Amino acid sequence: MLEELTKKLISFKTYDQQNLQDCAIFIKEFLIENGFSANIKEYDSGYPVVISESNKKESKKILLNGHFDVVPPGEGWDFDPFTPREAEGKIYGRGSTDMKGGLAMLMQLYIELADKLDYSLIFTAVSDEETGGFHGSKHLAEEYSPSLVIIGEPTGWSRVNIGEKGLFQIKIIEKGKTAHGSTPSLGENAIIKLVDDLASLETIQEYPIKIPKEIINAINEMRNINPIIYNDLKRISYNPGRINGGIKVNVVPDYAEAEVDIRIPPGISIDEVKQLISELVEGEVQVINSSDANYSILPDSMHFEKQIILAYATDGRYFRLKGIPTIVYGPGELNMLHARNEFVRIEDLKKSYEILKNNLLKLKL
Repeated sequence: MLEELTKKLISFKTYDQQNLQDCAIFIKEFLIENGFSANIKEYDSGYPVVISESNKKESKKILLNGHFDVVPPGEGWDFDPFTPREAEGKIYGRGSTDMKGGLAMLMQLYIELADKLDYSLIFTAVSDEETGGFHGSKHLAEEYSPSLVIIGEPTGWSRVNIGEKGLFQIKIIEKGKTAHGSTPSLGENAIIKLVDDLASLETIQEYPIKIPKEIINAINEMRNINPIIYNDLKRISYNPGRINGGIKVNVVPDYAEAEVDIRIPPGISIDEVKQLISELVEGEVQVINSSDANYSILPDSMHFEKQIILAYATDGRYFRLKGIPTIVYGPGELNMLHARNEFVRIEDLKKSYEILKNNLLKLKL
């Protein structure tokens, strides 16, 4: 059942609007067919969210959360990315790791356990995690206040993610004065000013960070998985992702802009980063998106082999920043996120399912 459910979810091309709706209907009908009420809610038009709640009279609640949207497949696949393919103990297809395998795990766990627990389970499936979660999980975090949130994003069966770096995406704008390209001294080149800003801002990576003691082991665990990611977890990272400026090669540009993705480790706040940027950048700075680094302490009655912190943001931040303990756990390959020929291992699917099932059965709230 778990493998077939994963394959069915993969078959929806959920990077376009119609397939988002179709997939939401499939998830809703799956829950109804298995004896649970479910509905599709659009907090914002065009972004379906599937919601089902068991044992509504119980005051203690756990919210299961996953997303069914995916990034476009891109080029270079060896097969149709939306025709799931099983080979060598793997299920291939866009979204297999991120995160239709994890969503299938949550759907199956919900229908199996929801009526057997002494607390309520809330199942939620959102359609915009890949574009920021503003239309799904952000609203869910405002509406619900469960004792714990479990998000089925990929970690691999042996690891649970307890936190993530913060997000600070900005636009830097520089303005100058136009002149003929043959006489640049008569103008003021906005591109040169912008390049100077970017070179200066790059030094933000050297700012010392004091990582909180309670998560040092989780960060150190990433050293065994990927030493490069481990190093990025301990520092402010910096990536100029877009740059634009100028109108013609022989004109001194009077406008230039760049968008920069900065990720912030636990141990430094958004406000501190803002201050650092103001000291390093001369141009105008506009904030595109931001959230503080966040993490949760694992409940005493939950047991996983290893705890980790990840560099990228998940919808978990909306719940953690509201003060709701949130963990991320699910099948999948961390190096397969958004990759061509994406796959999830069937053994990973099954082990993740059993481990999370045992944790839910033994959980004490």
